Amino acid sequence: MVLNDFQRKVINILAKHSPVWLVGGAVRDRLLGTDSNDLDLVTFLNPERADNILRASGLISRQIGMRFKTLSLFEADSRIDLVCVDDLEGDARRRDFTINAIYMNPLSEEIYDPLAGTMDLNNKRLRACGDAGERFREDPVRILRMVKFSVRFGLEIEKDTWKEARNNLGLLADAAKERVTSELAGILILADAEKAVRMLMEMGYWDVFIPELARLEGIVQNQYHSLDVWEHTLAVFRNTPEDLFLRLAGLFHDIGKWETASRECFLAGKLEFHDQEFWVQEYKIIGTRGKGELESKIKLLVGKNVKILGSRLDHYPQIVQFKRNLPGEKGTKGLTLVENGKRHFLNHEKAGSKLLVEILKRYCFSMVFTGSGQRREKDLLELIENHMQATLAFMPEFNARTSRRSFKERAAELVWKICWDGRNFKLQKIHDFVLLWKADFQAGKVHNEAQNNIFEKIFNELIRIALWQNENLPCIDWNQINSFVSAQGIKGEKIGKFKNYMRQKAMKEMNLEINTVFLKKAYAEIDISKK
Repeated sequence: MVLNDFQRKVINILAKHSPVWLVGGAVRDRLLGTDSNDLDLVTFLNPERADNILRASGLISRQIGMRFKTLSLFEADSRIDLVCVDDLEGDARRRDFTINAIYMNPLSEEIYDPLAGTMDLNNKRLRACGDAGERFREDPVRILRMVKFSVRFGLEIEKDTWKEARNNLGLLADAAKERVTSELAGILILADAEKAVRMLMEMGYWDVFIPELARLEGIVQNQYHSLDVWEHTLAVFRNTPEDLFLRLAGLFHDIGKWETASRECFLAGKLEFHDQEFWVQEYKIIGTRGKGELESKIKLLVGKNVKILGSRLDHYPQIVQFKRNLPGEKGTKGLTLVENGKRHFLNHEKAGSKLLVEILKRYCFSMVFTGSGQRREKDLLELIENHMQATLAFMPEFNARTSRRSFKERAAELVWKICWDGRNFKLQKIHDFVLLWKADFQAGKVHNEAQNNIFEKIFNELIRIALWQNENLPCIDWNQINSFVSAQGIKGEKIGKFKNYMRQKAMKEMNLEINTVFLKKAYAEIDISKK
């Protein structure tokens, strides 16, 4: 085993006073042929004596575990956990799994293996130390570690260990959120994380702790998908890189589909308005295109018999999403499903973002995100809410239809919407967006070769535009704009409004020629002279 200077120093100091043994991941990884930065040591010294010996040599330790008398030392990227025990076999029986209860003398490399962990490692078996139920009741987070070790090292979980993990699963509710989050994050970035996600499903973890995810299983999608929502979710998850942010985005991108799953229907009868809602008989009608949709489409029809084409929610069968009014058409009163009608998940991305707000409260992912954790949580919510934007914006290209707006205009507008947060241009956000979109596009959806080629073109163009906007945003001629503002007599809050519009217009049109014609056109478009 290759030890660094810090590790050798600590071992040599302690070995002068008591036998010292390596244990845990360092020994396990050595037997598997890999190295570990962190080290677990065992000594027969009591904690006070060990601490005094270390301090006398200029090493400061911190007591971390009250139950197992653990002292921890840190230097640079290395961490040493020193456990003070009375005997090795007793210590072994208190550890989590036999593969982590193998001891090695760091000086002689002698192996002591009281629970046959080496045999389990060789036989690709994961087994709890001693009584599996007792081990999981001592520390329920070991259940998640079990999943991580099984997938990471390709180990089959021993029958009783698996049974007791399932029996004690509910105890994770009382475990510290920080520890649960740390283990779950480690699971989600495994090379074969999909296997772990499926294992957690089989165990019942998602049912208990994130039921919004578990209930996606079996939800049939539309003709554009070959997989149900759960299998599609796993396919997207599989397509994402080993990055926690994108793995979470892949896992949660479609959680709103249970809420919004619906089928086309006709709804006929007298339109009524009460309790601030529109109704036909016992069915509440809701819009999907903003607050003013129903007021503009059907408000004048209140008190009259109507027939509308809508979509009834699967899991809220008394609610119908409005699609369009069918004036002059007669039909059977009440609700009738459209024969071979379309399958919809209207606004599932917005519903998913709202659900994710509540899910994130159960964990501490901001703790494990790189950079600004809370900011990244907000980015994740925005990504889920906007993940359909590219598909919708470029529908004409995928369906070989013309659009009233140019491709470049739509692409630049989308990039600006994704990257500009009102104060800064975040290039990272387009990176996240296009990678999730690609993972989604390739996940069990039905595409022809032409559509695949179109996707690659759009993918590359979005990146190119994002790089242009990021590079050229600081190059906007604000002196020219300020002169125009002064000449027009624009004052107060209207100055900020005009400047914001100018910034947006220049980036969306990818135009840095801020001349008088451009400024006058922008001024006419925004029309800030009105209150």
